[in-house]
Amino acid sequence: MKKRSSAQFGTMQKNTVMKIGPGPEITTLSNGIRIVSEFIPDVQSFSLGIWIASGSRDEEKGKEGTYHFLEHLAFRRTEYRSTKALADAFEQMGAYSNAFTTKEHTCFYVRALSKDFAKVYGLMSELTLSPALDSRDIEKERTIIIEEIHSCEDEPEEVIFEAGEQVLFGSHALAHPITGTIETISSLERSDLVKARAEMYRPDRIVIAVAGNIPHDMIVEFVAETFTMPIGSQSTMQRRKPRILQAKQRVQTRSFQQGHVLLGRVTTGLFSTERYALLLLNIILGEGMSSRLYQSIRERHGLGYTVYSSLDLYTDSGTLYLYTACDNAQIERARDAMLHECKRLMQSAPVGKKELERAKAQVLASIIMSLESMSARMQAIGRGLLEEGKIESVQETIAKIDAITETEIAGIIDTYCETDGWSSVLIEARHT
Repeated sequence: MKKRSSAQFGTMQKNTVMKIGPGPEITTLSNGIRIVSEFIPDVQSFSLGIWIASGSRDEEKGKEGTYHFLEHLAFRRTEYRSTKALADAFEQMGAYSNAFTTKEHTCFYVRALSKDFAKVYGLMSELTLSPALDSRDIEKERTIIIEEIHSCEDEPEEVIFEAGEQVLFGSHALAHPITGTIETISSLERSDLVKARAEMYRPDRIVIAVAGNIPHDMIVEFVAETFTMPIGSQSTMQRRKPRILQAKQRVQTRSFQQGHVLLGRVTTGLFSTERYALLLLNIILGEGMSSRLYQSIRERHGLGYTVYSSLDLYTDSGTLYLYTACDNAQIERARDAMLHECKRLMQSAPVGKKELERAKAQVLASIIMSLESMSARMQAIGRGLLEEGKIESVQETIAKIDAITETEIAGIIDTYCETDGWSSVLIEARHT
């Protein structure tokens, strides 16, 4: 670790610190990097995440997959260590490190013992701040990512959800696959990666989150010593809100063993007042054995083994999907059965008090149980600060969910379960 100069120490004195109740603490460094931590003294471990507000929707047109490529390269080699040396350094401490790229952000994370914080932090800052971006490594990783894309093409759920995003978002950046395509990955040059990384790693786009038995002041000191990049010029990234497209149907034929059905529609996003009602609607529709879709598709009609709904909320929009896999001859019947459940929700079988309370109990139990995981706590505070600029306390979240009424759920159902509003993707199985 670099020795802190007096100039850097002087900079540290200008950082602003904000205490959020008994929970997380937030420090904003003078260059704009935000640090959030939750001190849990009763554990002997910690989870650290380096979050960057750059995801696949922010990539330059024709360069799709760049940020995911950079995520891979960070673990390939740094200016100081080889891939093997990095892996050995983490694993000799029993630390687990990984990363992921989403539509709107990238996160490098690690889980380790508190006694090893200094060494683990040093490794994490090294791989994020000092990747070698060696030309030979780029070619190796290019091949690996192309194989990753091929592997996704062998997974029916990957294929159908990617097609669903294309149907819902059309030419918008949210429709692009996070991994990119074989064409874009094959054409990326080192200069493209260097340029994208310079735009990506801006201090105003970085949040460093820690949950566990690590004092906040120690984290701030370490980050201030390493993340010393100056404030840059204004970012050129400008997110464009997607427009709602007319519902449509797409039919594909693939060499799968089953047929697959996906219904999807665009929702409002993270900042919408509908956020928690949508979360409960998703539970009611397709989360768990008591959900409407499970009881209809699997229990009542015996059409499929796998059936569920999913909700993704972005900063300015979101998606709600209904999915099942079934015998090829039954895909239209399965689609009609899912639409029928939506119709029942609106008309003949609205959500009652008991069903709503059960959905609330599922969400609240999930939230409370997640508090026992350092990784889940780190992700909650890191993602919350990165995406929303604040951290909502567990008590606030529980109160908002608990306050949702049958009337509010009925209004959300009227908005999103109307049967003509669903786009659909059907994949017919072609046996080879």
